[in-house]
Parts: sequence; structure tokens; C-alpha cells
Amino acid sequence: MSRLLYACGRVALLLACSMSAMAADRTDDIRRKFDDPSAGVFIAAHRGCHNASPHQKLEAAPENSLAALEHCVKLGVDMMELDVRRSADGALVVIHDATVDRTTDGKGKVSDLTLAQLQALRLKQNMGAQMSPDLTDERLPTLAQMLGAARGRIMINLDIKDDDIYAQTIAEAAAQGMARYVLVKSFVDRDAAGVGADDPAFAAVPYMPIVGAWTAKGGGAGTVQVVTRQLAAQRRPAGVELVFLPREQLAPVRKLAASGGVRLWANTLTSVGVISVIGMGGDLEALRTSGRAWGDLIAAGVDTIQTDEPGPLLDFLKREGILH
Repeated sequence: MSRLLYACGRVALLLACSMSAMAADRTDDIRRKFDDPSAGVFIAAHRGCHNASPHQKLEAAPENSLAALEHCVKLGVDMMELDVRRSADGALVVIHDATVDRTTDGKGKVSDLTLAQLQALRLKQNMGAQMSPDLTDERLPTLAQMLGAARGRIMINLDIKDDDIYAQTIAEAAAQGMARYVLVKSFVDRDAAGVGADDPAFAAVPYMPIVGAWTAKGGGAGTVQVVTRQLAAQRRPAGVELVFLPREQLAPVRKLAASGGVRLWANTLTSVGVISVIGMGGDLEALRTSGRAWGDLIAAGVDTIQTDEPGPLLDFLKREGILH
């Protein structure tokens, strides 16, 4: 009997180790894809997979929730974007707004509430507010909980809402064994010289500068100069994110990203009023036109799309034979 138990124990251990290795391989595969723009279109789900994906039989989930992460894993999305703030007692929590009013059954500033108070709240369905006021059983997660759930399964894009928590957030990613599998980004301006890439605080994680309308003031040379400086940094950024970039500047920025071997990231977040290229459509237009808005961006050289509609985007890529 003891030999049998010993043998069963070894089998269980081997199976557990095998499953762990397979999970690690999953995130390593995603990271390799992210590092190689030629490997195919990379999909980031904005605040997780919170909108319903009928074709994949997934209902809606609260934004920035553990359920939204689970839906992303089921869909096979490459990366989940989430927002990080700090509670009154110093805990890092995942929530977009400075207050809990829109997305939970509570009221008040995140920075005025303790972790215990925050986790006593229930998350509203999807994006909350009056559009989705129904309460769910989901609770507001800590960053550690989200990173732990993501480990070995999906990459995470950290949208850090306060400048004074960058170091703490990156340290948490490292503590959770996720430093290689998160992406940290920050806005840069025309005077910035390799801001994140050469900052020691960002050394442990992939970094991406955000450029857009503010760098383009005074002519297209502004954005080109900013991107050129970022790509010339001692530590090359992982990509370049665009926000409200004038359309005529897309081609030169795309050329720079391609020559630097980094990803060109576009937002199609029309549900929250954010797009990457002025005059080019977003998610809502894509849904109306069988994906044309996504296709136009990809044809223009975009290789990474952050979307609120990851399910339909995946359907489009598969239908068009674009998905690797």
C-alpha cells in the first residue's frame, strides 16, 4: 500500500509540475510574440474582457475584475490592461476611477478608503454607472490578486494612475514573478529623452512610451523626434502607443517603429472616447462594419490593438486569416 501511495504521489507531482510548465510556456509564448512584431497582431483587452462575447458564449463581467481576466484567458487574449491605484493604507488595488462611485456599490475616493473598506464593496456589472447598475458577487481586487491569477496564463498591461506608485507597482509585479510579463507605460512629451527606458525604476519590466496629439503640436516633426529619442534610449522600449495622433503622422511613426523592431500600439476604445489615430475608427465602427476599422489600422501598419471588444476582434482576425 505504501509503495502504491508513493507511486501515486510521484505521478501527481509530475502532473502538477507538467501543468505548471505548460502554464509558464503559455506566458513565455505570449512574451515572445510581443517581442516580435512580425509574429502577428497582438490583442490587449482594455480593463479586461468585460463586454459580452456571444460567439464565445461569454457573458459580460465587471471591468478590472478577476472575472474579466478569466474571460480573457478563455478567449485566448494576449494581454489584459488594468488600472492601478493605492488605498488609504497603502495597498495597491485595481480600479480605473479615482472614486469607487461608478463601478461599485460604495462612494468615496479610493485614496480615502482602506483595503478592508474597498474589498467590502461589490462590483457593478461591466462598466457600471447607470448603463450597468446591476451588482455582481465580484469584489474589487488587489494588484497582487490580479497578478497571481494572471501568472502563467496571460500578460498584463499596467496603467498606473498615480506617478508616486510606479516603483511600488513594479516591485509588486516582481514579487509576484510577473516582471517579464507586465508592460508599464507612461506619457512622454516633446522634451522627454528616453523617459521610461533609461529610468532605473523601469529596469525590471518592459516599458512603452505614449505619444499623440500633444507631441504633434507645431508639426509632425515633434512626434517623430520624440519617438526617435525613445527608440535611441540605452534600453529600447517594447513599443510605441498612440493616442489621438494626427492621421498624416501615422506613416512616419510606423516606419520608425518598424525600423526599431518594436510594436505599434493603437487604441480603438470608442466606448470611452479614446482612439489612436484621428480620423480612423474604433470598436464601435468596427462592430458596425464587420471589422473594417480594425482592418484599416492593421493595413496601415498597426500590429497591436487595445480594444473593449476582444471577442469580436478575434472573430474578425480569424475570419480574415490574419491571426497567427
